[in-house]
Amino acid sequence: MKKALKWIVGSLCTLVVIVIVVLVSAFYVFHTGWFQDEMKERVVQLLTDKLDTKIELDHIGIDLMTFDAQINGLVVEDRQQRKMLQLDHLMVDFNVMSYILRKEIYVREAAVRGLEANLLQESPDSAANFQFVIDAFKSDKPQQKKPDSLKQTHKLILKVKKVTLESIRVRFNDKRAHLGRLVYKNSGNGRDVAEINELRAQWVSKSKKGPVDNSLRVKVIDMLDTKQGKKLTIDSLCFTTDNHKPRTNVGKPKHGAFDAGHLNVVAQMYINVEHLAKDSFVAVVNNCQAVDRGSGLDVHKLNLRVAGNKRSLHLSNVTVALANTVLKFDDADVQLPSKKEGRRLSYSTSMITGRTQLRDISKPFAPVLNKFTLPLNLQTRMSGDNDNMQFRSVTVYTDDKQLTIHAGGSISGLKDKYKLHVHFNVSRMTAIGNCKEKIINQFTVKKFMMNQLHNLGRIDYTGYFDVVWKRESFVGRLTTGVGAMKFQFSLDEKNKYVSGTASTDSLELGKVFDMPELGKVAAKADFIFDISKPRTALMRKRLGGKLPIGKVDAHVSEASYRFVKTHDTEVHITSDGAVAQGQVNMHGRYVDVLCSFSFTNTNDLKKMKIKPGLKLHKASDADKRSREERREQLKQERDARKAVRAEEKAAKKAAKAIIREQKTAEKTAAKERKAAEKAAKRERKAAEKERKAAEKAARKAAKNL
Repeated sequence: MKKALKWIVGSLCTLVVIVIVVLVSAFYVFHTGWFQDEMKERVVQLLTDKLDTKIELDHIGIDLMTFDAQINGLVVEDRQQRKMLQLDHLMVDFNVMSYILRKEIYVREAAVRGLEANLLQESPDSAANFQFVIDAFKSDKPQQKKPDSLKQTHKLILKVKKVTLESIRVRFNDKRAHLGRLVYKNSGNGRDVAEINELRAQWVSKSKKGPVDNSLRVKVIDMLDTKQGKKLTIDSLCFTTDNHKPRTNVGKPKHGAFDAGHLNVVAQMYINVEHLAKDSFVAVVNNCQAVDRGSGLDVHKLNLRVAGNKRSLHLSNVTVALANTVLKFDDADVQLPSKKEGRRLSYSTSMITGRTQLRDISKPFAPVLNKFTLPLNLQTRMSGDNDNMQFRSVTVYTDDKQLTIHAGGSISGLKDKYKLHVHFNVSRMTAIGNCKEKIINQFTVKKFMMNQLHNLGRIDYTGYFDVVWKRESFVGRLTTGVGAMKFQFSLDEKNKYVSGTASTDSLELGKVFDMPELGKVAAKADFIFDISKPRTALMRKRLGGKLPIGKVDAHVSEASYRFVKTHDTEVHITSDGAVAQGQVNMHGRYVDVLCSFSFTNTNDLKKMKIKPGLKLHKASDADKRSREERREQLKQERDARKAVRAEEKAAKKAAKAIIREQKTAEKTAAKERKAAEKAAKRERKAAEKERKAAEKAARKAAKNL
């Protein structure tokens, strides 16, 4: 028995030793270079047969001690013998015991370095150069639905502790992306941290004006995944565009520097992703700062909360701040465009309120505003789509309320400057005090007739204006402290002229020009002025002077100067920039009153040189016809007045007859009423007498009894 037991124990020990020797030998053989090379050759041959293309692999290694796998120097060509995929290094470290015990794949560390993918697709209808890889690993067997009894009761769980990606380059046609380094770590306490130190992307977008090169570069992104959401910190984001054309403001000093074809936007931002799902997300952007270095548009702060999906976005608690501007609104809804579903971009906001100094947008949009430091308060509602914008309930006012504007308008043709149309209706504008001078002094332009502007006093304006390509038009009615005026004028930016018409029924022109002898004027005038700086500079260099260049033709229906009143007077004024000369012609039946005048300064019209004159002439045929027409008109007016008086007399006579009839009827009715009253009175007296007699007889009969 003892011998048998010893034999069994010895046999078992020998078997264990043999197993250990075999395992050690196998482990040693598995880690030898020969075995690794043989395994590499088998893998290369397997992939070559599977993909039917050239495969290169420098090294493949698997460590049974640490259970990690490595691949070095992988090259995959496409079917056209072009290098489609290159990989310098791939390492994955598994925890096998985690899979054996808990059925979960636990990756302690994974690293990819030097990945370069060159993906091509010549046209949307053609197959991509990587399609054969997808087809090779696609199962040809139809998937059969497994019965519930064969389904896994536990889902396979994947956990990753650390991932490192370095020097990743991907190209798809003309789109390129480069990832410098990404490190992701799972601390195990519900906090995931990821850091990207450099991310670049380049692509070409097409527009009506030609291709545009786009570039996006992100230097550092910190991502923190917590139970409350994901927090992102973008330290430096740079987005550039280049359409390979000169900037739109080259040679155009009045044109803003903003150019969508030459963007150079640098931004920093903090993003808190509160919810992220397959079809929806909620995020909060805090303290976003962005500046377009090319145009100078500088956003100091942008805060907002956005919730959205593939179809729409909802913005809330939005704040936009520039150097001297703050705009806020509570809500905005945005419908995202989709060519596939035939959906256009559209948006609408709640009431936008804010305070601004217009110089904040001078460099990118309007250089003429570079000195505009007057604070303005504003509010409006905005909506629009791909090609249009609408502004409702627009209110603009200064702090002292000396300037207030109420308006509404729209902008159409945003995609084509030749079709661009800006239209605004001004329901009411009021300017009081010296705010008019304050507004004009914000502009760096030469100022004319400022004293006359001040003499107008309070100004109320109602009207509208339109802006199209190289043309602005203004129409409306001005009510001032010295009278009202209707006007219509336009600025021709192409030919550099301003022209229009103005009319008034009663304007105290003497108060406007500090000429007390000049009384109220009723007139209509057509004017045109040259606003070309080169032409004006040339003329003033030749002649000197500071007057505008242009002419005015006016018909004065009524005016007075000192003790003289005039009617139907023609006035013509021309100015060459140095001297303004005028002609006044008041046409009479036999005498024309003529007057010529000239001046060199609109601020000192008291020094105006005036030369009166008379012109005698016979009555013209037109005057004779006018006189006969006037006589006939007077005769018709007299006949009409006689007819009116006759009708009035007949009407009065008829009215008197009706009054007499009414009085007669009233007298007859009064007599009848009095007679009836007398008869009733007699009847009452007779009845009273009979009653008294009966009472007396009754008393007498009672005494006798």
